[in-house]
Amino acid sequence: MKNELSREQLVGRLAEVSHRTFMRHRIEGGQDPASLSSEVHRHDRERAEDIVQELERLGIWPAPL
Repeated sequence: MKNELSREQLVGRLAEVSHRTFMRHRIEGGQDPASLSSEVHRHDRERAEDIVQELERLGIWPAPL
């Protein structure tokens, strides 16, 4: 199976998911959604980078041919 995303695109997508999860937890905790930035933050990208590095270490990313 061919990877359709570049490594950077994968990191970006995972960072977006991380940020959405963060926002959902804040909203569920009672924070006003209007007070939250929808912009992906540095720490979201750091988490995503950590995940991709672990996928690489496990041999899952890039997908084996």
